[in-house]
Amino acid sequence: MHLVLCSSSDTSAIWACNGLAALGLAPMRLVTSEMLALSTGWTHRLGAQGIATRFTLPDGIRVDSGSIRGILNRLLAPPEALVAQSVPEDRDYTQQELTALYLSWLSAISAPVLNRPTPQGLSGRWRHSSEWAMAAHAAGFSVPVYRQEARDDPCKGYASLALAGASVTHVVVLDGETFGPAFGPKLPEAAQERCRRLAEICQTQLLGVDLFASPTDPWAFAGATPLPNLQAGGTALLRRMARVFQNWSSA
Repeated sequence: MHLVLCSSSDTSAIWACNGLAALGLAPMRLVTSEMLALSTGWTHRLGAQGIATRFTLPDGIRVDSGSIRGILNRLLAPPEALVAQSVPEDRDYTQQELTALYLSWLSAISAPVLNRPTPQGLSGRWRHSSEWAMAAHAAGFSVPVYRQEARDDPCKGYASLALAGASVTHVVVLDGETFGPAFGPKLPEAAQERCRRLAEICQTQLLGVDLFASPTDPWAFAGATPLPNLQAGGTALLRRMARVFQNWSSA
């Protein structure tokens, strides 16, 4: 069984799920966070024999961690519907406990998981703009000067670094390969290498990188995310993703 975990509004993940199924990856299951909220029979066991997780989806399909052959993980947080069942004063605690459960069972999957969860994000580590800027500089990118003061809106720390009105190109990196939009200017090899280096520095298997034309560099760094727009990578990205899962299954 191959799973795509995402919210019901994640059109990029739904597109990828349909595309992977069309490429012959089977069985392929789209599992939304809303489905997870309604799943029953959860068991999560940790012991000397390893970690095993089982639960039943609303349609009766039984998910067993041992039978999973690969996961495209796009979960941002535990299902809000479950957290909302708690009394208001317990919701932070519920959120933390559910996050720990999801982090544990997804981390223990032996098959490929794109991306594996971290304590800083269930679909890979989310970083502040200043952290991305430092990592991008280390990867060799030209990075706009970043400043943030205490009086600034905290949301500024998660906004694009691109100049106002600039055209942004979204690049996807998977396992050291870059995938860009089918149309528009071709990304130079030097810029592709910086994208690959950034993914390596950030230890993120599947990474989205935004680039823009600054006054001094046509491929300056604008931002990055562990939740890329997969459609930007097109069919080539899906084929590479399918190989990641198929190579593990045949090993």
